[in-house]
Amino acid sequence: MRKILLPMVTLLVLSVMLIAPTMAKTEVPYSSHIESALVDPGKQWVTEDGILHIRDSYWKGTEVGTLGSGTFEDWLSLNINVATGEGTFSGHWLLTYEGRGTISGSARGTISMGYSINGTFIGTHGTGEFEHVQKKGSLDGYLADPTQIVLDAVGTVYYPYP
Repeated sequence: MRKILLPMVTLLVLSVMLIAPTMAKTEVPYSSHIESALVDPGKQWVTEDGILHIRDSYWKGTEVGTLGSGTFEDWLSLNINVATGEGTFSGHWLLTYEGRGTISGSARGTISMGYSINGTFIGTHGTGEFEHVQKKGSLDGYLADPTQIVLDAVGTVYYPYP
């Protein structure tokens, strides 16, 4: 038994030593400023309990930050109490850097006072230069008016180790 166990343990340790370097990632602080405008309001309705439901509203604008400047697209769903202005949002987004690639992901959070936005985001799908790149963090912002969103995002970008 001991003759079998020792070679298996040795093989396991060597496997971990060979695999571990390929799993290493470089972490870089991330920040950006996003401004987007409503393109399509999506489907909207108010229920009897006073909740405004918005599904698949489409927003488009720009993001400027650590990774450069790009086109920001967002498909949002919201649920907001029309009496209090409190609610939640969730959605998915696509960030396109012309000639470099894309990163896409999701976001979710809360809306308070009818205009203040606070939430988290994660981007896990990249193409081009951003293949295998991930970014995640938090976002804060506001609805400048019903058709304009302004956000600031901070977090971390994870690059695969070369």
